[in-house]
Amino acid sequence: MCVIYLLSEKTKAEKDHGRLLLRMDGEKKESIPLVDIDHVVVERRAQLTMPVLYALLEHEVQISYLDGHGNLLGTLGGEQVSIQRILRQKKYFSDPDKQLKMVQELVQTKIMRQRELLLSYGRTHKEGILAAASDDLGVYMSKARQLKELDELRGLEGLASRKYFRAFPDILDRNLWHWQGRNRRPAVDPVNALLNFGYAFLEREVRRVIAGSGLDCRIGFFHSNNGRKDSLVYDLMELFRAKVTDRLVLKLLNYGAFSPEDFVIEDHGCRMNDAARKVWLTHYEKYMEKPVQEYAGQTPREKIRSEILFFADRVFQRKENKRVS
Repeated sequence: MCVIYLLSEKTKAEKDHGRLLLRMDGEKKESIPLVDIDHVVVERRAQLTMPVLYALLEHEVQISYLDGHGNLLGTLGGEQVSIQRILRQKKYFSDPDKQLKMVQELVQTKIMRQRELLLSYGRTHKEGILAAASDDLGVYMSKARQLKELDELRGLEGLASRKYFRAFPDILDRNLWHWQGRNRRPAVDPVNALLNFGYAFLEREVRRVIAGSGLDCRIGFFHSNNGRKDSLVYDLMELFRAKVTDRLVLKLLNYGAFSPEDFVIEDHGCRMNDAARKVWLTHYEKYMEKPVQEYAGQTPREKIRSEILFFADRVFQRKENKRVS
């Protein structure tokens, strides 16, 4: 079974007898048997013909409709399957042993990826400050394997993040970018403003994949399930903050894609100006669609998708999906 993502205005899905025919700019891209499709995710710009819609509903395929920010607007079809999956997800996440293992793995993976980023920059810094911070993160990784209490693991994750962000001045040009530590809403400096903007794009990427995974974004295992936020989205974002977003932000800042003049500081915080936003969009799409050797030839977007779908397969105890996008 596979998940189909229709995210571009250039993409059109048509019915071809018992198959779904995908076209890009009018050219045939893929043909998939309807019986092999588990879920279809559609953003407002993509084209889904009425015969396709009826065929998917007849085959009990769930269709998720997203807005331009990756937020779920609604679903069609597969209601019974959806309920069963919600119950299975809730049961899986409520199991104390499984939840502990998931949180341990999330914290270890996040710290590991923070450490990898610092080490990559540390190779060109003779002072050894980044190497020392990387060593500390290595200690935190080992400790995460040993902790058995969720609150202790959450505390360790926060401690590691503070250590990680304290190393940023040794990565950035101090004459251009004045970093006083991580702050969120509102950002008070350009680096934090760019990070916040990048994390908003990462949230969109994660939401898209969750929508087609069968997982319910409201039921998480790391952040609190308090009904005020989609906890699973923020849980799974933790895996990609350093690996995808921070790496791009630091690269753009160090290679001169932005200057301090590209940011506006107002009473309610710091933000990019309109021209800088266009620069970000250009670099972002190019970055997200470029295959990376470290990801076994996957693009960052494909890496996010494959890891989240693998996680969903684990929760639902199903064989790994064939991925189509």
